[in-house]
Amino acid sequence: MPKTKEEFKEIAHCGGQYNITIKTDASGERTIQFGWSHSRPTAASVFAIYALPQGFPVGTMHIGGIGAPSNPAPTDDSLTIFISSDTHGMFGHQCSSCDGYWRSCGAPSLWAMTCPYCSVRAETHHFRTDGQKKYIKECCDQIQKSLCADEDGEYSVSMDEVVDAIGKDHKKPSFYYAEESQQNKYKCQACDDINDVLGRYAFCSTCGTHNGLQELEQELQNIKKNVLEGGPYESCVKDAVSAFDSYCRQIAKMLVNNIPMTPARKKQWGKKLFHNLKKCAGDLENVFDIKPLKNLKSEDVEFAALMFHRRHIYEHNGGEADDKYIADSGDNSVRPKQTIRETSESANKILAIVSKMATNIHRDFHLIIPPVKGH
Repeated sequence: MPKTKEEFKEIAHCGGQYNITIKTDASGERTIQFGWSHSRPTAASVFAIYALPQGFPVGTMHIGGIGAPSNPAPTDDSLTIFISSDTHGMFGHQCSSCDGYWRSCGAPSLWAMTCPYCSVRAETHHFRTDGQKKYIKECCDQIQKSLCADEDGEYSVSMDEVVDAIGKDHKKPSFYYAEESQQNKYKCQACDDINDVLGRYAFCSTCGTHNGLQELEQELQNIKKNVLEGGPYESCVKDAVSAFDSYCRQIAKMLVNNIPMTPARKKQWGKKLFHNLKKCAGDLENVFDIKPLKNLKSEDVEFAALMFHRRHIYEHNGGEADDKYIADSGDNSVRPKQTIRETSESANKILAIVSKMATNIHRDFHLIIPPVKGH
């Protein structure tokens, strides 16, 4: 599908200056202070990391306030580097495990983050992009130059000058970087942070909550609007079951990626289809202790199973019943070649049941892969 105007768009850096102040006290000892300043009319935020003089990030700095000191540096020679946001107030991140890129608003206050794609968790400094690493190296080099200077004074790495040069015939320095918008910018319902990720499904990088249920609920709401507008109800039923199937496939992939399995089981669950509700629900419970049908009435389970069989007829048989459908589903209310009809009641009922089953899966999934405590 063609990308939208907002996808993969360069988001400029917010500008600002990384400031280095060198002073010599009365005893002749030289001291160094680090700071950050910003005066451009754009959104801007900042967080800090510790880096070795060679430019390697080695720790995440928790910026303290009044009565709350910062955490100590991991090494005696660590340097404090401030990293500022793009003009949307968001930060780019890159996972060293899967190489996935995303943006979020949550970095300044975090000790740890979760990769939205592979769910690896680590401190913030481990998720720096290639562009940010070049900037960090530039700041560390400037610190060394400042310390070697004959005179005390203030020195800086200015992103303002670089941003001002955009669109002009000026060569950007090697340390300049920008961020890039992705495809799904969403607000996590669990922690309210904003993530901008590639594709549709992801873990929240702040709290580690998977957004599959949130995405499914939005899809079900859109289907419900179609029901209220008069259908066609057969398409509403088909779309509801298909949405649940897609959600379950994503959950299965995350289980495969996060739980040690034999190669055969990895292959089985990596390609798992969720067409047969009872069988798949039983497999999820027996293998992972995930209970999709928990607290559902038996008549609702039977109804949902029937709708799952009908979804196949609507997708692949033009809505006409055949011998296989009747034998597999036990639906004796129709005969071969008969076109199956749905009503607003049946469409609304399967929407409600799908929502309950997905909520059950979401809850049990996060017992296996728990979000960060406090969210």
